[in-house]
Amino acid sequence: MKSLYLCPILLYIAFLSLSCDDPNSTPGVWDSGDEGALAPFVTGIDPPDSAFAGSDEITIYGGNFGEDKDGVFVYFNTGLGEVIAAENSSIIVIPPNIISDSITIKIAAHGAFQFAQYQKNYILYPRIIKYGAFDAMDESIWGLEADNDENVYVGLSSFPEGTIDKLSPPSGARESAFIDAVLQTPFSMRIGPDDHIYYVDGANPFIIKHDLETGSPSYNTLPGIAFDLDFDTNGNLYCGGTGQNLYKVQTDLSSVVEADYTEISIRAVRVHDGYVYVGGNYTGEEEGIPNVGIWRNQILSSDGSLGEKEMYLDWSEHAGENSNITCITFDEEGIMYVSSDADVAIATIDSEMKFSQLYPNILSAPITKMTWGSGDYLYLNFRGAPRALYRLEMGVKGAPYYGRQ
Repeated sequence: MKSLYLCPILLYIAFLSLSCDDPNSTPGVWDSGDEGALAPFVTGIDPPDSAFAGSDEITIYGGNFGEDKDGVFVYFNTGLGEVIAAENSSIIVIPPNIISDSITIKIAAHGAFQFAQYQKNYILYPRIIKYGAFDAMDESIWGLEADNDENVYVGLSSFPEGTIDKLSPPSGARESAFIDAVLQTPFSMRIGPDDHIYYVDGANPFIIKHDLETGSPSYNTLPGIAFDLDFDTNGNLYCGGTGQNLYKVQTDLSSVVEADYTEISIRAVRVHDGYVYVGGNYTGEEEGIPNVGIWRNQILSSDGSLGEKEMYLDWSEHAGENSNITCITFDEEGIMYVSSDADVAIATIDSEMKFSQLYPNILSAPITKMTWGSGDYLYLNFRGAPRALYRLEMGVKGAPYYGRQ
């Protein structure tokens, strides 16, 4: 019986001896003498305790990270962060979109056998949340506006007449049908200096306003169909759409053509720092004019007269031919925000015309409307799947909306 057990062992030993003597045998993969690169280590993190998931830049300090951002990996629990810069003693990383109050941060560096670990649990907060209890299937949200008390007004499309709901802070408690709209779709809305809410529907040549206290409506016709509207500091209201002109409307709802936009279908209007900015689609054939762009007209006087339009931004060049502008706004530092229906959710353009995507890890197109509250929240109408109204924490306030003042 012993010999039966010894035979396989003796054969295995003989095989090993022959293999060692065989010059064609494969060498072992593992180098027992390789101690790897120096292990990375962490001395601190900024911010030290918490950040917004999927959007904030976190700086990790320590050592032995290497100089190649593609050779260092930062894990937030099991989620991998986006390393945007790396030096041997510091890493800049955007965390994944994970919401948790007990995140373990670990760092792996190329060639090192050991992880570095931050000794404190980290917190990742949500920068963006759903706001208001809307049914993604049965309710169709369009226009957005907010007042100085952070109440948000939401235009909902329904047949034959739409409604304007009111969401109250801080949780977005909903008052359905706060205003019964005259038109089917309150597509774009602005609060005016007379404490009325004005809106257009993008399908009919009408301008409507409702008293926010009584809900009583009044209306008038426009020279053409309007998609968007905005007030200047003197109470002049500008709007435009498929009529290929920019209209000026007074608080009594009388209107005139104020600026020529021949062959441009206007999709977005925003007043900022003495100019009316217009986003739209060019349908002509003249060379040098983008298919989708932003133009602007200087406001020349208190009665709202405008200068000639000038080209401001070739949107197609930055965002691609399939992306159309849906809304324009600004923050208090003068940075422009542009939302679109494809490819780019929201872009930012600074004073030096630098084009960047805003939080691409947590935002996606199509976003059809944006409006700032009175603080640092930006409210977004997302028309993708599933449709929803979102509140985005920005850490900066919006530029003045002159109608609210």
